[in-house]
Amino acid sequence: MSSTLVLTNLTLIDGTGSSPQENCTLVLRGGRVAYIGPEAGWSMPSEELHTRLDLHGHYVLPGLIDCHVHLAGDGAPDSRLRGDNSWATLLMLKHAQNSLAAGVTTVRDVGGRHGLEFSVRQAIQDGMWVGPRMQLAGKLLSITSAGTEYYDGMYREADGVDEVRKAAREQLKAGADVIKVLATGAVLSPGEQPGAVQYGLDELRVAVEEAGKVGKPVAAHAHGIQGIRNAVAAGVRTIEHGTYLHQDERVMEHMAEKGIFLIPTLKAGFDVVYGERPGIPQWIQEKMKEVQEHAIRSVSHALEMGVPIAMGTDAATPYNFHGDNTQELHWMAEAGLSPMQIIVASTANAARALGWESWLGTLEVGKVADLLVVPGNPLQDLGMLTDRRNIEMVIKDGQIVARQYTTSGYAIPESAIAGAWICCGVPSPAH
Repeated sequence: MSSTLVLTNLTLIDGTGSSPQENCTLVLRGGRVAYIGPEAGWSMPSEELHTRLDLHGHYVLPGLIDCHVHLAGDGAPDSRLRGDNSWATLLMLKHAQNSLAAGVTTVRDVGGRHGLEFSVRQAIQDGMWVGPRMQLAGKLLSITSAGTEYYDGMYREADGVDEVRKAAREQLKAGADVIKVLATGAVLSPGEQPGAVQYGLDELRVAVEEAGKVGKPVAAHAHGIQGIRNAVAAGVRTIEHGTYLHQDERVMEHMAEKGIFLIPTLKAGFDVVYGERPGIPQWIQEKMKEVQEHAIRSVSHALEMGVPIAMGTDAATPYNFHGDNTQELHWMAEAGLSPMQIIVASTANAARALGWESWLGTLEVGKVADLLVVPGNPLQDLGMLTDRRNIEMVIKDGQIVARQYTTSGYAIPESAIAGAWICCGVPSPAH
């Protein structure tokens, strides 16, 4: 199989925030970006086997990164997890592939199910199936809570500093790349209030300490402002949701100074409050309607204050389907981000939030060759990204892993396609 893919005559949006580069050639070799520039500047060794695709009129961007998913959940109206472990494993694989076909080449799962996500990741890494690269948290750490029973296999209850220390070590031993903690209550757990503090400062600090011993970050689920304050003071890498962040400019200043990311997950709320959504429990609808205006305000204010923002969807919540990830970009625009800011939040900033920015997130020479191809300019029409029918081709590690049947204008030889690949995206969910 050819290890070199030459893409010519494209317009490149590299994820750094720089202006698009027109009439560009991109050379992918050995899973990395080997060259970016005019075609005349690249000399292909005569003996080197390669595949050349003319992408005239097309735009190329880095593969998108979703910093907040739950692969075990399928968007059920009540948000619950269903099926035994065997079925859950198959669902996780399906959900991972749905996201990949939508142009999301990397996901961060911040609450799995019985550790099954580690096996799914290993199978993808071993080439048994195609799927996005994954950063995994294992079980999320929580005080004793109703969520433990509501979300089978997702929570690790841990009360007090010593128990949090042990629980964090357990996830790291299992292979976690990030520790997820609940600094506040949740919208989607019965009997919990999103504004209420759960873990205190001492418990959050010990989670950060244990993760830091092996160079791993901490992600804090935090809606209420006091929980956000605690998480920022403890030194977490990301604030997930950040619903009431707008209530404290000082904590936003600290986030901006320390480079602590906001992962807004706006789509999760709008998927509940907009449109016909049969079967969603009344208690979920009421809590979501209460918080959604605050969520938008917080993103807008955080943007003004210089808080770094990265894309995350909370895919798995009611009607929030894996494969529809890019619709989050629409709501980021509603909160005031420009198309370029949205692209950076979904690529370079997201890689920084994961701690993988040295090799992922932008299309630069030497970095991983993860990218997507669309037929028009997403800076002028964000629908090029939010409508997955426009994701004509997805490349991961320098190989084509997904394309649409509608792809036209260029032939794709078999030698350029990964051994396990998604031919035509994913079906619309009745999923």
